[in-house]
Amino acid sequence: MQSLINLIGIWFAIVVAIVRRIFARLLLGPTRPTWSWRTDIMVAIARAAVGFAAKVPDDPWINRFGLRIKAPIPIELRIRVAVVGTELGGLTTDEYVRLGASTDRATILYFHGGAYVYGNPGTHRQHVARLVDTAGVRALAPTYRLAPQYRFPSGLDDAEIAYRSLIASGVDPRTVILSGDSAGGGLATALLIRLRDEGVPMPGGAVLISPYVDVEHTGYTPALNAGSDYLPLSEFTRPNPYYTLPEAVRDPLASPIHADLTELPPMLILAGEAEMILDDSVRLAANARRDGVDVTLSVYDDMMHVWPAIVPWESASERALVEVADWIGKTVGR
Repeated sequence: MQSLINLIGIWFAIVVAIVRRIFARLLLGPTRPTWSWRTDIMVAIARAAVGFAAKVPDDPWINRFGLRIKAPIPIELRIRVAVVGTELGGLTTDEYVRLGASTDRATILYFHGGAYVYGNPGTHRQHVARLVDTAGVRALAPTYRLAPQYRFPSGLDDAEIAYRSLIASGVDPRTVILSGDSAGGGLATALLIRLRDEGVPMPGGAVLISPYVDVEHTGYTPALNAGSDYLPLSEFTRPNPYYTLPEAVRDPLASPIHADLTELPPMLILAGEAEMILDDSVRLAANARRDGVDVTLSVYDDMMHVWPAIVPWESASERALVEVADWIGKTVGR
C-alpha cells in the first residue's frame, strides 16, 4: 500500500513541478537564458522525480521500476543502431551494433549512472545509441550490482569482470574506451585505477560525462548550482550513505578524487557549467594534469548534470557527442 502511495506521490510532485515551472517561466523567464521550454520542463520533471525517489530509497516498487525500465530508441535511430542482449562474464549486457557497418573505430564499455543506487543499462539506451551512431563505434553496457543491497566495491568488481571478459574475447585493449555518466563515470575512473594497480592491459582511453568521483561530497558547486540542476541538494549535505560504509568514503576506488592518477590513459571529461557536481569534474581534471595524464576537460555553458542524456534535443548535447566522436578518432590506436 505504501508503494502505491509513493507512486501517486511522485506523479503528483511531477504535475506540481510542471505547473510551477510554467508559471515561473511566464513571470521570470527561463531558468537559464539558453533553455527552451522543453528543457526547462524536463529539468523540472527530473528534479521532482529524483527528489521524491531520494526520500524513499527503500521502496520496492520504485526500485523494481528503476531496474526494469528501458528507454525507447528514437525511430530514426532504429534503422542504424540495434540493441542486442548478451553477456560479459555472466553480467547481463546491452550490445549496441551499427546496422550495415563493417568496421568500428572502437568498442565503448559503458557504465550507466544513478548514484550507484538506481538505474540499469536500459535507462540509457537512447543516449548510448546516439553515442554509437555519432562516433561510429560498437558499445557494450553491462549491469552492475547496486547499493545499498550491494555496497562498494561490488559494482567495481562487476565492472572489472566486464572489462576482463571483453579483452579475453579477443578485443584489443587499445581500441576499448571506458565510458559512463555520473556514477558510471566514477566507476569507469575507479576501474582504470584498479586495472593499473593490478597490471592489467589498459584501455585506449576514457570518456567521462559528469563523473561522480567524490562520494564524500566535499565540492562547493552543489549549493551553487542547485537552482539549475535536478539532483536533490539534501543528498549533498552528507557523504553518500548508500554506496560505502562511512570509513570508506575517501577510499580512492570509491572516491577517485583522492586517487593517484599516474599512468592512466587519455581522458575526456565533459561537464555542464550549471550542474551541481561540476566541481567533481574540475578537480578530477586538475588531478589528472598533476599526475601527467593527457586529459581534456570541456565545460558546456548552461548545461545540467548528464545533459546529453537528459536533453538530447539541445545543440549542446549534439556538440558533446561530436566532440566525443572526434576525440575517439584521435585517441584510439595511437
